[in-house]
Amino acid sequence: MKRFEKYIASVMVAISLSGSAVWADYIRERAPATSEAQLSAAFSKADFVRRLQQVLQSGSVADALSLYDEVPADYATDTDLCLLKASLLVSSNKLAEAKAICEDLDKREPGNEDVVELLAYIARLQGNTTEQTKQLKTLLAKDQYNVRANIGLAESAFDKKNYSLARQYYQRALVREPENEDALFGLGQSDYFLGSKNPSMDKEAEASFKKILEKNPTYAPAYAYLAKLASANSQYKIASDYVQQAIKYDGENYNYVLDYGMYECKLGHFDAAEREWTKAIGMQPSYFLAYAYRGGLYDEQDMVSKALEDYLNVIKCNPDYYYAYESIGVLALHEKQWARARAAFQKCYEFDKGQNISYPLMITYCYYMEGNKLEAKKFSDKILRKMDRSSIEYAMLRVWHDQAGEMPLPQKIAALDNGNKKGKMYFYLGLYYDMFGGKEFAMENYTKVLGMNSPMIFEYRLAEWSLKPENGVSKN
Repeated sequence: MKRFEKYIASVMVAISLSGSAVWADYIRERAPATSEAQLSAAFSKADFVRRLQQVLQSGSVADALSLYDEVPADYATDTDLCLLKASLLVSSNKLAEAKAICEDLDKREPGNEDVVELLAYIARLQGNTTEQTKQLKTLLAKDQYNVRANIGLAESAFDKKNYSLARQYYQRALVREPENEDALFGLGQSDYFLGSKNPSMDKEAEASFKKILEKNPTYAPAYAYLAKLASANSQYKIASDYVQQAIKYDGENYNYVLDYGMYECKLGHFDAAEREWTKAIGMQPSYFLAYAYRGGLYDEQDMVSKALEDYLNVIKCNPDYYYAYESIGVLALHEKQWARARAAFQKCYEFDKGQNISYPLMITYCYYMEGNKLEAKKFSDKILRKMDRSSIEYAMLRVWHDQAGEMPLPQKIAALDNGNKKGKMYFYLGLYYDMFGGKEFAMENYTKVLGMNSPMIFEYRLAEWSLKPENGVSKN
């Protein structure tokens, strides 16, 4: 809505400078006893717009729209006032009403650029990209360098992640207005995303953002993207300095605070990272991302209970965030919260669609640890029926189900070529012994897991904990 806020402001200024009647005072004092003709004669667009400005500054858009009830019939179809009303309706998300006004204006004044652009913007908000493109190309057919049309088409292309096309439209807008802030920022954003495949574009993006700041040193988004560029090149101190400037000029921006925490974390300033992510949570307590970042920080520092609390908030805010469930499962195991761990791994199993044997094994394990041997066997039996009987994964779960027949497994695991898979299978063999009375064999297998040096699998961490007497995973 940024461009239309500028439009509203510019029209208001233009109209307010064009008259000197004191209609606002007149209408307040005399309206009850005044005829429609007298009202029309006394009406001043300039005073009406000045009153709109005052209400918007101290009230709400709804209050501003209510002033239109006092506009005389002779001015009901005034183009400027109708466009202002339509723009205010868009601001209130009353898109159907705004569109109706614009369509009526378009019939009366075909080709009015402000009307066509607002129709295009309404179409975009309604998700009608075909209609949006049609309206904007109407403007381009008259003038290929029309700034607003090119920016609108660029935004549409950008939304579809077609950054090359967006770049072309932004460049065309800049032919007419080389210092247009919206076009420069859009061009910089497009170049930033193109830079993921072509690093040379980073310099182009940097140049656009810095050009904005030459004219407008308070433009927070430019600082934020300069920080992203620095971070992409591992220049975290520079990134942190830039994003602090963004926060200086827009301290309520959640994403800036989130990024600040990330850059500080990369610098090893963990207290600062925690502080910023905690601040972000305070700003948007119902959004999951800051919880995920802070939870990860706590997790890396083995602050298990705090990490678990944050991950639980992640799924409360975003139940589809798969990675949090695995972390909850692992941390709940550490805390011996078997039912919570089982529920988390069950969600992992559902998201994973049965591809990773770790989740069925962990669900079975949790049932055993809850003392529910019957459910452990029922669940594992259901899984076994769907598995390839020749696979080592089947053999492992079969042993868990039967609580016997593990002896061929050490040889089969030793023959595996994949390091992660071998480490995983050693862990589950160790966990089998841990559950069913072979503590010495369990420790031996956990040690083999660590020897595989596969920290990317969560079983590696569980093996580490299990080798510490105070943190063993399967203590009864």
